Amino acid sequence: MRAFVTGGTGLIGRPLVEALIERNWEVAVLTREPTRPKDLEARGARIVQGDVTRPGFEGAMSRADVVFHAAGWLELGIRDVQRMFDVNLLGTRNVLSMARQQGVGRFVFTSTAGVFAPTPKDRPATESSPVQVALSDPYVTSKVQAHQLVVKEMSGDLPVTIVLPAAVFGAHDTGQLGRSLALLVRGKLPRLPKGFGTNTWTHAEDIAEGHILAATRGRPNQLYLLGDRVLPLAEFYADAARAAGVKPPTANVPIGLARFAARFSEARARLSDRTPLLSRAALALAAVDLVVDASKARRELGWSPRPFEERLRETMEWYVTTYRDRRVPPPIKPDGRPGKPT
Repeated sequence: MRAFVTGGTGLIGRPLVEALIERNWEVAVLTREPTRPKDLEARGARIVQGDVTRPGFEGAMSRADVVFHAAGWLELGIRDVQRMFDVNLLGTRNVLSMARQQGVGRFVFTSTAGVFAPTPKDRPATESSPVQVALSDPYVTSKVQAHQLVVKEMSGDLPVTIVLPAAVFGAHDTGQLGRSLALLVRGKLPRLPKGFGTNTWTHAEDIAEGHILAATRGRPNQLYLLGDRVLPLAEFYADAARAAGVKPPTANVPIGLARFAARFSEARARLSDRTPLLSRAALALAAVDLVVDASKARRELGWSPRPFEERLRETMEWYVTTYRDRRVPPPIKPDGRPGKPT
């Protein structure tokens, strides 16, 4: 089997590429920066230089049995709104168009369960839940629009399957969660804001496995939600802290004070032309409940994630090994600045 993967160096894309290689797939990885996936190239992946916002790499996907479109920009409170829509919406349109032109056998799109948020514990999201915009933020809006674009494609000739992960955690996370877990293992995250919501947590490697199952066992023109352990965000951090052997943070910061701190962070970011380390949008999204029912994926795909406690322990062991030394800089986007797409 031959796969073409966009976003192959990201939180979900990297374990997806690794899992495909382990299954002896021929894998081509699209990347803007060929130096980043050198380890994947050493393991047998073919590196294709390109950018989803600029068509021209369609020849590289011409032999693909499956195109996995996992590229995206997950960042809240960004200033470059146009770039966000270029990556998440225009990029998706470009990859869809090229896959259609090349007649690939299957197109698997990485959406997000967040397109159904908010979904509280007593009304978990299913694949038939209505699409909503949880808050007015470029990331949220662009992902909703990209999801709707791919759903419309299901009426065409290209066999499309959509995978919708809920909250994803794992090693090598350069986003907000990865940065906060690095601070956690250093004892620099003693407090959290009150009022955070509940999410459905799954390890990145189990999400990657769900993608492969969607491509090989899933039905075309179907959606598959992926989510394992339902936990309030504050409890996730408490469990992560215990797994790392540090004191769990206390959720006692008034949300008004947190928003004030976010405004200060946003002001500093504007002066330095960077994405803020803390934004009001991130606080708002963290307060949204996202509980999903993944029974369809378990039933139709045979998806069975490894035990949550085991996955969290492995993840935090990696964070302790990597970031306990305070001389090591916290995780940031590959170009050295928070807030650029991967």
